[in-house]
Amino acid sequence: MYRTIDKSGGQEKIARINCKSFCLDIDAEKTYGEYLTKLVLFSQGRKRKSKPQKIEEVSIMDTPLKAGEILNSRYRILSLIGHGGFGRTYLAEDLNRFNEHCVIKEFAPRLQNRFVVKKAQELFEREAQVLYRLQHAQIPKFYELFRWTYQDKQYLFLVQEYIEGQTYQTIGNLRFSQGIRCTETEISNLLRQLLPVLEYIHSMGLIHRDISPDNLMLRSTDELAVLIDFGSIKDTCTPGQLPIDCQSSMGTALGKRGYAPPEQMNQGLVGAHTDLYALAATAIVLLTGKKPQELIDPNSYQWHLPEDLALSCNLKWMLTTMLSPEPSDRFTSALEVKRALKKSSTRAA
Repeated sequence: MYRTIDKSGGQEKIARINCKSFCLDIDAEKTYGEYLTKLVLFSQGRKRKSKPQKIEEVSIMDTPLKAGEILNSRYRILSLIGHGGFGRTYLAEDLNRFNEHCVIKEFAPRLQNRFVVKKAQELFEREAQVLYRLQHAQIPKFYELFRWTYQDKQYLFLVQEYIEGQTYQTIGNLRFSQGIRCTETEISNLLRQLLPVLEYIHSMGLIHRDISPDNLMLRSTDELAVLIDFGSIKDTCTPGQLPIDCQSSMGTALGKRGYAPPEQMNQGLVGAHTDLYALAATAIVLLTGKKPQELIDPNSYQWHLPEDLALSCNLKWMLTTMLSPEPSDRFTSALEVKRALKKSSTRAA
């Protein structure tokens, strides 16, 4: 899914198209609308293997919903959480489920071009279709995608499970401000919790493409890590198959600078190993308190860990292998990393 640039938490989300001679970098001076507009206009000139799917266009609200408003005779809006590239996100309560909290995404892109808005709607609905397929305890549940009619106009909403807790970005920032960093034990536990989630996603033929501290939450109810924000997820592989490289038909690359590996950012190549790279980058950031750009050589893409970073030889080897500049030098699956982590734990015991 094509993403907006977001500098929240001090991180910069970027998008790049690299299709033969066409290449566009999105930086802080570019808008989401410019990116998606150029992407869509460019894709119009490419030959399509199948006819584009027809969708019923919906309207876009000019202003956010207010607290207390009820959608679809079921969801009461509590507060506005944020406004991203595709729309607004609200905290709401489900009147049909004993006022249980949920998250509602409203399709409200900051775009003007009608064709581009239509394309964005296709992507929004496609995200819902992918989320519907995912059934895992550490992934927010998808509840429904619905159209709400108000004053003879239809508006589009996506409903998801509300996860109570904090992102690892928030946790890390709080610790770093106190001069504290995450411990090796904590990071090992994080890896043990997240690797089965990635193994499950990859077995479905899906690549997350946007793993980072702000897309991982520590759920307060059970202290388990939860993977969130599937707006960039890519359905590139045959379910059950884990190729070293899966490339989108348009060669579109998205990710967060420093967390996405070079082949993902430069060529649009993604696979299990690209998500594993991002997970290792997340681990290093939490261990060091430094941004990826402070640790990566911009020419060789080699990671240089601080000399004062005390890690066991096995964990250091695992993380550096996951962060290898060359995809062929990395682990090819979450299962391989799980086995290596298990061996590391056994030796430590």
